[in-house]
Amino acid sequence: MGPPEMKLPLFNALAREVDIRGVFRYCNDYSAALALVASGRVNVKRLVTHHFDITETQKAFETARDGLGGAIKVMIHVQKRNTNNPVKC
Repeated sequence: MGPPEMKLPLFNALAREVDIRGVFRYCNDYSAALALVASGRVNVKRLVTHHFDITETQKAFETARDGLGGAIKVMIHVQKRNTNNPVKC
């Protein structure tokens, strides 16, 4: 959520014919999303594109910031990898 009031470059939006639309993305979405993931109909594991050890934190943040290697979700593991977090990409 952003601040309650902000400035928008409306002239640029007008010149580029951009439509500005407000959306509150959380309303009534959690239960449907959780059901899809729990049923296996949606595979969210592939959204985690990068795994880093806690000692590689700076590299993880740089990867996330710069979108290196097609980064979508970057995970920093604070404990040793096991069956829940097995593979280093």
